[in-house]
Amino acid sequence: MDGNWAGSIMNLLDRIIKLIILNVLWFLFTIVGLVIFSFMPATASVYMIIRKWMNGENLDNNVFLDFWKHFKANFVKTNLVGVVFLIIGLFLYLDILILLGTEALIGKVLLALVIMLCFIYFATLLHFFPLFSRLDMKVFNYFKLALVMGISKPFTTILMVLWLSVVVILSLEFTVIIPLFFVSLICVGINWVSVRNLEKTE
Repeated sequence: MDGNWAGSIMNLLDRIIKLIILNVLWFLFTIVGLVIFSFMPATASVYMIIRKWMNGENLDNNVFLDFWKHFKANFVKTNLVGVVFLIIGLFLYLDILILLGTEALIGKVLLALVIMLCFIYFATLLHFFPLFSRLDMKVFNYFKLALVMGISKPFTTILMVLWLSVVVILSLEFTVIIPLFFVSLICVGINWVSVRNLEKTE
């Protein structure tokens, strides 16, 4: 009995330490890559490693090597996706800035439509990473599936947003979370919600 407790505690501590390492690696790689070139592959790497942990797959004892392997392998593909998301995001942002300055009724209607598109855009982005870590598809298919999931699974999307909000609020209240668990916690929660949803779909 004592041995089981000791083993469980050691396993829990091991996972906590690995989450901290993952979080630190994400920040390091993102900063070194000047954010623009490394945000997407670094985030995808965290999701891929966490998905493996959740599936109970055998992992490299060296988290850095595992992270680096995924980072290199998906650098080009994820950055292509990142460029598309960035361009769409900039267009939406500029549209909002322009429409905020108009008093016409049509302008207000268009602003409401653009805000709705922003929600769909954000939902697509949230669903993209769990799908990318789980499925092997062509780049455009990730967009289509993430978009479909974001629209057709509103409850799942709401849960993702709620989890993201909780982590952000806690991190602002207890800033020590940011360097230790911020990104890792976000990825764990969103990935878990996505996996449960995909299992039901399958």
